[in-house]
Amino acid sequence: MIHILLVSLIPIFAVMMAGYIAGKRGKIDNKNVASLNVLTMEFALPAALFGTTARTSRDVLAEQWPLLFTLLLVMLLVFACVWGISRYISSFSAAISAVIALSVSLPNYAAAGIPLASAVFGMTGKLYITTAIVSGAIVMSPLTLAFLEAQKADVNEKGLSLLFMSVGRSMLKPLVVAPFLGVAIALLGIVLPDYILRSFDLIGQATAGVALFVTGLILSAQKVSLSTRILFLSVVCNVVQPLFAWFLTVIIPMSVEMGQAVILLTALPAGFFGLLFALRYHADSQDAGSIMVVSTVMSLVTLTVVLALVAGTSMYS
Repeated sequence: MIHILLVSLIPIFAVMMAGYIAGKRGKIDNKNVASLNVLTMEFALPAALFGTTARTSRDVLAEQWPLLFTLLLVMLLVFACVWGISRYISSFSAAISAVIALSVSLPNYAAAGIPLASAVFGMTGKLYITTAIVSGAIVMSPLTLAFLEAQKADVNEKGLSLLFMSVGRSMLKPLVVAPFLGVAIALLGIVLPDYILRSFDLIGQATAGVALFVTGLILSAQKVSLSTRILFLSVVCNVVQPLFAWFLTVIIPMSVEMGQAVILLTALPAGFFGLLFALRYHADSQDAGSIMVVSTVMSLVTLTVVLALVAGTSMYS
């Protein structure tokens, strides 16, 4: 178990720290990371997702629905609760509340999740994390975009039509198209030549390292608030969310390993999508950045505890 902890966590935080130091020392511009983010989200990560899904058998793909359903249920309920608190208790606008809610509810699947799931669950872990990333890409991101676009849209564009437009745009993103294309190939039983799959693997291998490094860069540029509200929201992200996920794994039929994957994935620290959306739409990024920083630091403890429990259960199951 100690070996799993070391192999899973130390590389994650080591690469993030490298990005943080590079940003703090001015080696890389930590305020303009758009190009690196495009490399990760539109090239490397879609390639990795395509390669994983295209290799998967039909039976294994069909077994992923409990994971997808549970992760979506957890994220949507946490999103709704945090949005309500931010909107009606903290009195933020609907758009800023959505950014904060996304920061709390959507874990850092792309950066921290890929190496962690692979280390704990092996090849199956890659499929788990692919399912998790797709759930965020096709549901959580469009939901947040609907709030952000609504603040600058005409009256005729608001409401359900705006939500459908946002979902439609998201479905054309490489992050969504790639895994869906891979799933279609797998379901049709098409076997792609090794040289094609290896081509996707070559760029896909850059995903985890670049995403973690970019996360460190983003963290190095943030002014951190340690208010009671930020600490509370970070606890919701790191502690309450995986506890709720654990409860759902008890009542939703799934394998023991899949249940462990759900808990571990929801225990990941806050992702950077909320911060990126905030920066793009000028929606007050300080809270999103603070949640990301505090949640990431807090995960040194919380993620270690969850990983120890999951690894311990695996050893004795």
